[in-house]
Amino acid sequence: MPDPLRVVSFGLGPIGLAAARLALQKTSIQLVGAIDIDAAKVGKDLGELLELGKQTGVVVERDAEAALKRLQPDVMLHCTSSFMPAVKDQLLLAARCGVDVVSSTEELLVPEFQNPAIAKELDAAAKAGGTSILGTGVNPGYAMDYIAVVASAVTFDVQAVKCTRVVDAGTRRLPLQKKVGAGLTKKEFQEQMATGKFGHIGMRESVALLARALDFKLDKIEQSVEPVMAAEDLKTQFLTVKEGQVAGIRNHGYGWIGKRPVLHLDLSMYVGAPDPRDEVVLESTPPIHLKFLGGIAGDQATAAILVNNLHGVVAAPPGLRTVLDTAPPRLCR
Repeated sequence: MPDPLRVVSFGLGPIGLAAARLALQKTSIQLVGAIDIDAAKVGKDLGELLELGKQTGVVVERDAEAALKRLQPDVMLHCTSSFMPAVKDQLLLAARCGVDVVSSTEELLVPEFQNPAIAKELDAAAKAGGTSILGTGVNPGYAMDYIAVVASAVTFDVQAVKCTRVVDAGTRRLPLQKKVGAGLTKKEFQEQMATGKFGHIGMRESVALLARALDFKLDKIEQSVEPVMAAEDLKTQFLTVKEGQVAGIRNHGYGWIGKRPVLHLDLSMYVGAPDPRDEVVLESTPPIHLKFLGGIAGDQATAAILVNNLHGVVAAPPGLRTVLDTAPPRLCR
């Protein structure tokens, strides 16, 4: 039996902690370190942060370079930011230290789409360091892109794709509820959207990934985002949304060939959203219609897909990779 992968968790927000918790349960993975900049977490045993009731022997460190050089892990579970400029130096450090990376950074799904210069730099660094870097997640990375790609394997041809994802944000973690604007006024929502750092990140990357995988020669990629306003008072575990306030978002992504949207991704993510589900429809021969009743449980699934990609990224050739380049992820024990 091969030795377990030596893994370091970098970034211990809700998703990072969930991924670390899952990694601790695996026999094919050995979690050997944890890194975060939060002073309230540094110096604490991971078992305390996860409320396990026992020590794990993994103490949170702040100095990432010192930790990676001392621990010499095989691969990093990376969960720090959605945006490539914010994570570039962290990923370059991993490459210099010879550590592969599975990252939740949404913009890494198709890295050159918005950040071609950074993507080129990361690819060169990863190849020089003999490492692989992969960006993945549930959305983007699975529910509204990868599932459709896998579904196309049993078709003769695909003329169009429609993916629908409906998420009751009231069941999700607080950072996500804030990210979709729950509790804001419409004016506050619009001000936040103008920053470019708000709402669902990665919609256009999902469209770009689908186009690449299915060889659609798109003329343009577009998205639209609008607030969903609460028709009544809504309460979650973390906050209250008053009638007339923003409950969340409706986000569309389109891939156009001429005047025809051959790719259409429809995301509703708001507090109280009815009929949560994930649905993938291929206009194809034969036709394909997949439906995940109740939807894919985003927070759990994100932790799972990160952990379940660890072995695949270690096996992948060096460089900046996408989910189309690595082995299809599957459950690891």
